[in-house]
Amino acid sequence: MVRRERTYSDPRIISLLNERFVTAAININSLQHQDDDEGRCFRLIALQGRFKLSFEDALARVAKTDHKECHQGQFVATIEGELLGSRHTADPDDLLAMLNTALSNWDNRTTQKDTSQIADLSKDERYVWGYPEDGLVLHLGCTDLPREIDTRPDGEYQRTAHNQDFVWMTREEMLSIVPDGVQKGDRFSLPENIHRRLVRYHLLDIVRGETPPWAKDVPQDVAMELHVTDLDSDYVHMTLHGGGKLQQKGSWCTQPPRRSVYRRGQMCCLIEERGFEPALLGHLAFDRVQERFTRFDVLIVGTRWGGTTFNMRCDDTDAAPLGVAMTIANTDAFSRIPPHGNPRSYFEA
Repeated sequence: MVRRERTYSDPRIISLLNERFVTAAININSLQHQDDDEGRCFRLIALQGRFKLSFEDALARVAKTDHKECHQGQFVATIEGELLGSRHTADPDDLLAMLNTALSNWDNRTTQKDTSQIADLSKDERYVWGYPEDGLVLHLGCTDLPREIDTRPDGEYQRTAHNQDFVWMTREEMLSIVPDGVQKGDRFSLPENIHRRLVRYHLLDIVRGETPPWAKDVPQDVAMELHVTDLDSDYVHMTLHGGGKLQQKGSWCTQPPRRSVYRRGQMCCLIEERGFEPALLGHLAFDRVQERFTRFDVLIVGTRWGGTTFNMRCDDTDAAPLGVAMTIANTDAFSRIPPHGNPRSYFEA
């Protein structure tokens, strides 16, 4: 997140994008596998840019959705999917050069010669999210915490990296958190489906990049208990306490560091374990009249170690402190971004 902030806060980039391009930021995690018009168009562009295929060869491969490839990058293309430029960089100078090259290539394009109207696009129902209008949405932030001995390079993004996500609960799920007939002093667990979702999808090390959810058998290793501290006819006030240890063995092949003489495919940097030992504290307030939460503040701190393929921990696998915070999200357009994952597995965690 910090690397992207540096890139897209450059005034030259902002000016050029606003004046000459129609921009879109997308989540490739689902899009690169979607069997619909959007997914096919994106794969067509990415196959040319990231994998250096011709337009014709890429067009012949766009139907393949079960690939294991990562299509991440920055691309400029016509609306018909003809690539004009591409890079995968956080360097503003490199990105600026690519954008100018793409503008030069525009005059030699072979598609989008005339103004045309885009028809309604097909949608892959497996990846269609429905915003929980009357449910609960939390904004999540994740960052490394101060270290007693810090070996991360000075002046680099690793020391200030942070990331964010959103937590979604349907109205039915939200209401299930507060049992009927609850009394002051009551203690009870979070509903199992919410507990599993929070652990598997949101107690993750996403500080530098993305990482897969924890395995399905892992949530049982973290306890979460609610305690009713006060209530009246209008409100129920609760605290959330919990903790445990998340640990998973694996075989994650990562991109070698930039300083390495090797490139990916020549030699892997193998990580065989990831873990997080969190402690949780939260303060919640439920409005019984409006049937909604007015406070849902949760802080998670603990020690993380290891890494996975795309969370950029290749050079930082030793145990170190990590913090995660959640609070009720705003209602603006940005806060309607879906959680990282796909809706089917997310809601059936």
